[in-house]
Amino acid sequence: MQKTPAGLPAYLQGIPVTRIFIAAFITQFCMGFEVLLRLNAASSIKHDFFDATNPLTSGAMIGEVLGVLFLGFAIANFFMAPLVDAIGLRRTHVLSILVYLVGTFTVTSASPESPWAYQLLWGGSLLQGLAWGSIEAALNPLVVSIYPTRKVHRLNLFHAAFALGMLVAAPACVMVEKLALGWKPQLVLVAIPATLALVMIAQVKYPPSERVAQGVSFSGMFRHTLTRPAFYLFLCAMFLTSATELVPSSWIDLTLTRIVGIQGFWLVAFIYTVQIVVRLFTGVMYRHIGSSGILFFGCLFSFVGLALLSQATSPGSGLFAALLFGMGTSVLWPTMLASTSERFPQGGSLAIGITASAGMLSTYVLMPAFGKLFDQAKIASAGGSAAFEALKEGTAAHNQVMVDAAGSIFHTASFLPLVVVVFFAGAWLYDHRRKRSASARVTFASGQAET
Repeated sequence: MQKTPAGLPAYLQGIPVTRIFIAAFITQFCMGFEVLLRLNAASSIKHDFFDATNPLTSGAMIGEVLGVLFLGFAIANFFMAPLVDAIGLRRTHVLSILVYLVGTFTVTSASPESPWAYQLLWGGSLLQGLAWGSIEAALNPLVVSIYPTRKVHRLNLFHAAFALGMLVAAPACVMVEKLALGWKPQLVLVAIPATLALVMIAQVKYPPSERVAQGVSFSGMFRHTLTRPAFYLFLCAMFLTSATELVPSSWIDLTLTRIVGIQGFWLVAFIYTVQIVVRLFTGVMYRHIGSSGILFFGCLFSFVGLALLSQATSPGSGLFAALLFGMGTSVLWPTMLASTSERFPQGGSLAIGITASAGMLSTYVLMPAFGKLFDQAKIASAGGSAAFEALKEGTAAHNQVMVDAAGSIFHTASFLPLVVVVFFAGAWLYDHRRKRSASARVTFASGQAET
């Protein structure tokens, strides 16, 4: 590919790369910001809409409302991924932000008295998920296209914005609660950074994606992606790594609060603070152990963290477990996407999009399953449905039941990364041998040339 004098690919000449990346960063910040706002509001939504009418299944119902966000993400990412180049990266970016805001206001329009309350909560969350999936379908290939030689580092930095959004949302939640504004005002706070992102991308020219710039056809993108057996192995790995990060995190505010005695979403914020720090150093890690090595250690740390979370009984043990969990999960999602782009470069947005869809689909499938697991565990711990209904919320007996149920959530989740550790160990070994073999061939060729 022809280079400009500045060292950039020709298709990036005249493109405001830094401005585009900052706008993408702010948009991703919005996604993380709203996710924690939703998690913090989940307890209130569960109490206002489900506990009074469906106490035995309220966990599953809030799990469905939380989980449909990820279904929408998976659907949009799957169908939008091959189309974003035709629609336009900038156009997709703008429209997706607008749809996300519509979904947010749909959720906040629900009230317990309305016969359509569940439909508004579920439908609004679905719209948010569809918009989020479209955003990722456009911005992941955009980032790897504007930084074609630094994919792993820049994609990790881009996704650090999600963690930063989670971190900033934590004090915002505290402020809203102190002012007793309720859960609806906190959800609409996302409109502030979303508007800033829209202003930044106004009148900005976006480059073509890397796949388009390389001249790979639409059919070639499908052929290069869907005919590679290794691609399907990475889809399975993404299914498990995504669930490792997102499913337990989505239940921390509902469960871990009762285990360690501190607000669960503060633990979530702590986890994502760790993620920001770790993602800043992925470039250094990549130079030493490559993407497979990063993923191997990420899964290993995640397993240990979840196993310890299932046994946490104090703030200290909870924070230590959350530290390990945060260190492990910090690299999973962005490095999986960057690794996919590296291994299947001609797959373009399709390869990245399908991989991301597999990740969110796993969350949609497993979120309600973990909700049912929690419901079953709390009933079993109480000694039956009637015994659980007789418990008064806030009592020592009720809290102990919740502690037992929470432990089962994290114990079961710990097996997800354990399965993938073996896969990435094999991939790391394969990459190491291939790199060593390539280096040996270069050395041999140089020696032959000298003689």
